[in-house]
Amino acid sequence: MPSSNRNTSGNPTSAAASASVAVSVDSGACEIPAFCRSNFYTGKLLTECDLTREQRYLIDKLRLHYVALHGWGVACGLMVKPHPQYADRLVVTPGFAVDDCGREIRLLKECVVLFPKPPQSLPDPCEPEFEDEACDESGTGIEIEPERHNYYVCIRYTECREDFMPVVFSDCCNTSKQPNRISECAVIDILTDPPECLGEIQRHKQRPREENCHALLEHTSQNCPPSGKECCIPLALVHGYVYGDSLTEHMIDNRVRPHMPSVPHLEALVRCVMEHQPKHGPHLTRISRVHWEHDREYRPREFVHEFVGTHEAPRGFLVEFDKEVHEQGLNPRTFQATIVRHPYEGHEARRVEIAPARVTRGEDGRHCSLHIDPEYVRRHLQEENFDVILTLQCDKVIDENGIPVDGNLLAGVREYDKQYMLRFPTGNGTPGGLFESWIRVRRER
Repeated sequence: MPSSNRNTSGNPTSAAASASVAVSVDSGACEIPAFCRSNFYTGKLLTECDLTREQRYLIDKLRLHYVALHGWGVACGLMVKPHPQYADRLVVTPGFAVDDCGREIRLLKECVVLFPKPPQSLPDPCEPEFEDEACDESGTGIEIEPERHNYYVCIRYTECREDFMPVVFSDCCNTSKQPNRISECAVIDILTDPPECLGEIQRHKQRPREENCHALLEHTSQNCPPSGKECCIPLALVHGYVYGDSLTEHMIDNRVRPHMPSVPHLEALVRCVMEHQPKHGPHLTRISRVHWEHDREYRPREFVHEFVGTHEAPRGFLVEFDKEVHEQGLNPRTFQATIVRHPYEGHEARRVEIAPARVTRGEDGRHCSLHIDPEYVRRHLQEENFDVILTLQCDKVIDENGIPVDGNLLAGVREYDKQYMLRFPTGNGTPGGLFESWIRVRRER
């Protein structure tokens, strides 16, 4: 598609073709009617309408594909930058965009665009003329500060009729001409007022982002395809420019443009996210289950029977991993039971102590148990109300690949009744963490 950037010194507000006739696009150009294909057969008489309708069918198919599946905006290039030599003009780099009607806009080479000259006010013939310039109280001439303006650079689609040829079969005595080709062109405008769709673009960028990724994935847009307004696509905002002064990079804001991410752009974004994620996130070892009920209240007899036992037949707090873990990381310093005694009087302090215990690892490497000393329980906890807080420092527990276990125990709600629960397997996608759970032991009231 040729771009209309041949004339760089004519119309100060646009870059339009000088060797062709620009055609105003129909106000209903964004409408996409119901699709109807021509049916060809041998001997069919073809007219201009048949061929034009065939072109329109293919064009509308492509437009619908863009607006319904990809959106609209700048796909690549079309950056606005200062002109290297002239202060009263800027440069738009080659690039590709799709407008809100689904029409392709393409610049094949750099386009130079002139700033519009500010309007000059004509002197009032009825006012008296002053020979002297305006002066302050000291008689010194007052220097008038030039007015600064904000300019919006935007690009829009247009069609140009080219290569006019005589019409052989014409109702006007063979004097009329028709274009042999219609070029799809681009017009670059410099506006002093914001483009009509700029507010919509800014609201889209500033809207609250969906935090529930599953809901976002399952969401279906109700307005499909969105109806376009033949918007002039904003490319940049030029801040505080004075006509004739030098245009600098910091005055140009290219961030106002809407973006239409291309597949290579999305691929680069996905790779960036993947590279900044924990490298072993998908393969982390986690705690799959524990053999006690979190925050449950036990009687002393139940506690001894299920978790203590005897020296000859010890019981313990059993933890299961979904993969084999290293034996050296499982010891009484990483896996502990903290006893919090509840005093009989509410105003007394609670006593906190670490229970003497030993830690064993199962033969398969995927189980470990903490065994509290039965004699300690018999001597010190027999007549007490207490809590047992179980902690496993997963930063120090590694799997067979040398990666810490993802052991954070996170809370959540059940989907079917929204009740509080703890989620197994453990983890938040990061190696290490602190596993913490507890039970309560209370005497009969």
